[in-house]
Amino acid sequence: MVILIFLIAIFLLIILTFFVLPWFYGAPYDVSRKIALKNIVKLTNPKSKDKIAELGSGDGRVCIALAKSAKNSDIQIYGYEINPFLVLISRRKIRKYGLEKQIKIYWKNFWKLNLSQFNKIIFFQFNSITSRLEKKFDRELKKGTIVISHNWKLPTWKVKKKLGRKHLSYGVVYLYKK
Repeated sequence: MVILIFLIAIFLLIILTFFVLPWFYGAPYDVSRKIALKNIVKLTNPKSKDKIAELGSGDGRVCIALAKSAKNSDIQIYGYEINPFLVLISRRKIRKYGLEKQIKIYWKNFWKLNLSQFNKIIFFQFNSITSRLEKKFDRELKKGTIVISHNWKLPTWKVKKKLGRKHLSYGVVYLYKK
């Protein structure tokens, strides 16, 4: 009986840590659909010398798509994810495609990260935290930094370009420039 209670407690701890807590820090894991991925890559337009951060990198599919679309191998893409299982999945996929030089995935809370080193930022977070994210961007991002938002708008920043339609399975992507 003690072992069963222990196993249930471990299971609940795992569920809480990896699937409930993300709701409070941003968004739980949700895959970027093909149409959205295509739009993210198009708006991000990865180029030589870019230093790109994805906030909440999930299973790494956005980082991988960006690296594959880049013309040069000197692009730097950094993914930040709080779910360690997704970090492991991402790193495995990156090794599979041989993209370790272009992509680094970190098990880290992006709220504790200074974003000033990046010239492009990508996020797919809930509307409930976009105002907080916007304040972070206002404090930390340099003028000219590109911000790509998948599905959710920043409250006061002006959208420079939009691709996709809202009702097409999270296909809408917004581009902002600080």
